[in-house]
Amino acid sequence: MNRLVPRSRMGIFTIVLAAIWMVKMLFFSSSARRSLPLLSFFLDLLPLLLAIPAVYYLWKLFKCIRNRMLWKIKRRLILAHIFIGAIPILLVIGIFYVSFLGFYYQFSYYLITNQIGIHSAQIHAFNLSLREGLQDLFMRTGIPGPAAIQAQLDSDSKYLLSSYPSASIILGIKDSKTNRIVTYMNQDSGERRIGEYQIPGWIGDREFHGLIVDDTRPQENGGRLLLRSLVPSDFQHDFSFTLEVSVPLDQYLLGRLKAAMGADLLLAGRVERPGIDVILQNTDIIQENILYSTFETESTQLSAGPPWHIFLFPISWTDGVEKSTADTGALLVELSTSKLMRNLFRSESTIGRKIWSVLKTIFFFFLIVEIASIVVGILLTKSITDAVHNLDRGTEFVKRGDFSHRIIVRSEDQLGALANSFNQMTEYVQHLVKERVQKERLERELEIAKEVQERLFPNRPPHMDCMDVAGICLPARTVSGDYYDFLPLGSHELGLALGDICGKGISAALLMANLQATLRSNVLNLRGNSEANGEKMVSEVVERLNSQIYGFTAANKFATFFFALYNDQSQTLTYCNAGHNPPLYLNGGSIRRLNAGGTVVGVFADSKYEQETIHAKPGDLFVAYTDGIVESVNEFGEEYGEYRLTELVDKNRHLDANAIKDIVVRQVLSWTFAEERDDDMTLIVAKIVGPHGTQDSMRIQVSNPESGSSGPGIA
Repeated sequence: MNRLVPRSRMGIFTIVLAAIWMVKMLFFSSSARRSLPLLSFFLDLLPLLLAIPAVYYLWKLFKCIRNRMLWKIKRRLILAHIFIGAIPILLVIGIFYVSFLGFYYQFSYYLITNQIGIHSAQIHAFNLSLREGLQDLFMRTGIPGPAAIQAQLDSDSKYLLSSYPSASIILGIKDSKTNRIVTYMNQDSGERRIGEYQIPGWIGDREFHGLIVDDTRPQENGGRLLLRSLVPSDFQHDFSFTLEVSVPLDQYLLGRLKAAMGADLLLAGRVERPGIDVILQNTDIIQENILYSTFETESTQLSAGPPWHIFLFPISWTDGVEKSTADTGALLVELSTSKLMRNLFRSESTIGRKIWSVLKTIFFFFLIVEIASIVVGILLTKSITDAVHNLDRGTEFVKRGDFSHRIIVRSEDQLGALANSFNQMTEYVQHLVKERVQKERLERELEIAKEVQERLFPNRPPHMDCMDVAGICLPARTVSGDYYDFLPLGSHELGLALGDICGKGISAALLMANLQATLRSNVLNLRGNSEANGEKMVSEVVERLNSQIYGFTAANKFATFFFALYNDQSQTLTYCNAGHNPPLYLNGGSIRRLNAGGTVVGVFADSKYEQETIHAKPGDLFVAYTDGIVESVNEFGEEYGEYRLTELVDKNRHLDANAIKDIVVRQVLSWTFAEERDDDMTLIVAKIVGPHGTQDSMRIQVSNPESGSSGPGIA
């Protein structure tokens, strides 16, 4: 029920109008109309107002039907073929059909009127011949007797009657004494009462021949159509005469018209239909109105279909006025193209038949081509719609997450290429999904490795009385190949380690973990034997580390390494640099680089390393770093460099270690242009504060400047 409740403004407007209209129809009477004229006027506008929602909803219905019908490409193509192909063809056929009907009608009308004119001229020629014979008789005998006149008339009319058996001849001789017209008729004519024959006044003394309607006695002959010729005598004599020859438009004359035209004809006396059309239906003709017909059937239904209506426009014999179609009979011509064509092309030469054969061949060829075009169009449309259907079905599988579905390629055209592209796309997406799953699994494993590696970096260094230390490692990727460590050795000694593993990512991180384990193991072992080799402990740690890295890594794997041992009681720093970037040592106003040591670890098995001991003083500053610090590049490709690092550290040497570390990291990150760094950045800052340093300054600070929190290791 809730769906039936209108919610739109147009729906509410329609419901209100319909309700008002129902109230008006049921309760608003005529007396109420008279008493409330304004309300009555408003109610009379309801149909006009109701037309607005009617048009609106009809438009909505049209759009809905259009959207539903034209959603499928197949229906759109069919509709396009109908508008592009079928409708123009139908229009062309319609134009040709109407044009052919017009030509056929005009041609039939021309043939009928031409044949009627030919017969009228022949009858007039016979009449002139009769006049010449009578004038010769009058010139030879003077005033012949009635018998001689009748004999001459019967003798000369034989030629006319042989061509037109139903013809009638009237000879009218005017008596100058009595002013009466004496009439003579041929023997085959019916009797005509003497004294009733009159020449219409509109003819005068001139000749006439043509189609007339005899309306002198309509109660007797019903206004028959006749071919009539009237000629007066043209010689000087005491008396004059007129010859009238009439041939009725009867069965015989219709037969001769049919022989000339090749189509059946029908003469109807009256057609009871106002405003008769060009083409009449069979039911428009009543049996009693049919006068003559050349059709073989006796039924009122014409066997050849609806006939043409030919307008003959005869002359009224009474007043000489051309009669309209409503006052005369209708001559109907059979609508038969085949008979007309046979009649037109029945010449003795074969040219007409050849032309007709060529026309039929062209017509059948056109028909075959049209059928073939329709079949080809259907097949092409089917190939397109099938391809679209297969693609639509394939997208349904893709939406469900099934990327294994493949479209069967049946052609090598553009549609087949499109299907191949879809198959390649789904295959590629399927591989991408698998790779994404693997990538997500690797990312989860890297996150675990990151958490494990964070635990390898120092979290809380031991307490030192005279040294303030801070360190940080910022990996370029999830895990780092750089290594730094603080190794507490008793209550007064601290080991400082910094390394850079060759490479990045997982392999470097694994080697870094191995390096840490090896270093711690060597330091602990050598520390236990410090009495035997205490003076060379730092260099020996590096030598053992080099030998072990060389033994369990590949030839292309190595590491730069720096290791130092600080004694808080004697305030000495003993170090060994194995190919690492020389750390900076700021002593008073001088800056030196700690280079003593040897080559990188892991390249040569028997490498020897030196160590150096520095006696520190309060205020001395030690800064160790990896190449990710000094090789950071800005947008112009310029490296940050050791000079800027030295200048920055020297400028801020009065600060504690943690502050110096934060300033260096912040400055280097702001210098870096690329969003993703090329190398890991690791930094150790140690400052000698003397025996009276505060408790806060003695703590080792390890923080992550990117996250803004203090803690060990990496960011």
